[in-house]
Amino acid sequence: MKHTDGRIVEYFLFFLLSKSNILSIMQEEQFDFIIIGTGPAGLAAAIMAAKSNRRVLVLEKEGSLGGVCVNTGTFPSKTLREAVLHLTGHLKRKVFEDDYCSTRDAEISMAKLQQRLHHVRQEEHAIISSQLERNRIRIIRGHASFIDENRIRIEQLKGNKALEVCGERILIATGSQPRNPADVPFDHRVIVDSSSILNIESIPKTLIILGGGVIGSEYATIFAALGVKVTLLDRGDRLLKFLDEEISSHLRENFPKGNIDYIHNCGDFTIERTPEGASLRLSNGRKILADCLFFALGREANTKDLAIENAGIELNSYRYIEVNELYQTNRSHIYAVGDVIGWPSLAATSIIQGRLATMHALKLRADTFPKIFPFGIYTIPEISFIGITEEEARQRDYKIVIGKCMYHELPRGQISGENEGMLKMIVHRDTREILGVHVLGGGATEIIHIAQMALLHNAKIDLLIDSIFNYPTYSEALKIAALSASNKIANLAG
Repeated sequence: MKHTDGRIVEYFLFFLLSKSNILSIMQEEQFDFIIIGTGPAGLAAAIMAAKSNRRVLVLEKEGSLGGVCVNTGTFPSKTLREAVLHLTGHLKRKVFEDDYCSTRDAEISMAKLQQRLHHVRQEEHAIISSQLERNRIRIIRGHASFIDENRIRIEQLKGNKALEVCGERILIATGSQPRNPADVPFDHRVIVDSSSILNIESIPKTLIILGGGVIGSEYATIFAALGVKVTLLDRGDRLLKFLDEEISSHLRENFPKGNIDYIHNCGDFTIERTPEGASLRLSNGRKILADCLFFALGREANTKDLAIENAGIELNSYRYIEVNELYQTNRSHIYAVGDVIGWPSLAATSIIQGRLATMHALKLRADTFPKIFPFGIYTIPEISFIGITEEEARQRDYKIVIGKCMYHELPRGQISGENEGMLKMIVHRDTREILGVHVLGGGATEIIHIAQMALLHNAKIDLLIDSIFNYPTYSEALKIAALSASNKIANLAG
């Protein structure tokens, strides 16, 4: 008996001294900051925490490095847009008009487009991996779920291992996913969502897009530029209703190749899979057939499999995680940022949210989210805006004038063939302060940052009028619109 007891003690001491001993494992399980998700918000938070000399752990699902942004969202859709613009000669057609003849249209295939998407994804995966490695951030790949408000279980596919980790502070940045209602017969080959649209086998001749929001509008113009006949159905009374009304109308008037049939106030509908493709029947009896149907009506937070109820985390009425202005949940040491908390659900704003939450969690600083920030919409042509719309200004009874620059009057617009664009500036008539800037056309998402700096510093139009801009540039549109507004103010005063 004594001999047996001695062997047990011996084995136990050997185990404790081995590389995989319990004390070492327990030490590895403790982290200052655990981040769930490696999208823009999670990555920004992880790097900031690591640079503050905290022990950081990042959790991500297998094959999902970079989150929705890199794998099925921002990167793929914008890469597809750029590829389509180049491969179809869309920009060259604007310059050479009838004299330009493209022989490449027949050579464009989904396989070629997907090859480009794959390349960009792989490059970004490598960049993210390098950033994590350089900052000595540990990453565990697997499915994460809460055990309680401090402990998380990770189910790993490789080796079927299950780990448990503990964090003093936790950040949820799991993003969102396309809404898939039960009454829509998704097969993700013919009836698709924003995650599976990029995996279709061939470019359809006809396409139904259900949803006139940002995602639906972007893909509608991209496929229209490919020559696809698109039917875009919108439940609202006008396209992208949050836009300045004139910009929204201008977009509709300049859809690529006239290949989009836009139907607003579409009402209820029924979707069916047919042998030839997809069928959509509207409540008025109209039936629309197409090779493919893209359902783009809403997204939902990726919280379903997190077991957040174990941590006592509360959701709001829209099933997004409820947070305060510092991105704390009802559990003060657990934060949430990015798409998982809802609006504005932009990659750019998610990055800032990730940084702000980390600063507060690690007691570095307690800043709040900027009140003014730009929106970018990558339709063809692209759109960007900051500040208030003309409609909002008039609802508030502001005394305003509107300054405009039409791209066909802009030297760079003429040179580049970007004749359909415009820049619209909302200006206070008495103070000359810039209240809003709205751009449609080439360079819109770049130009807007000059306007952003102006609005952040409550600048007057005189700042733009008196500044020297490179010539010829799209940015000159700001100066021309400011001059337009100034002339209107002078005429009203005279």
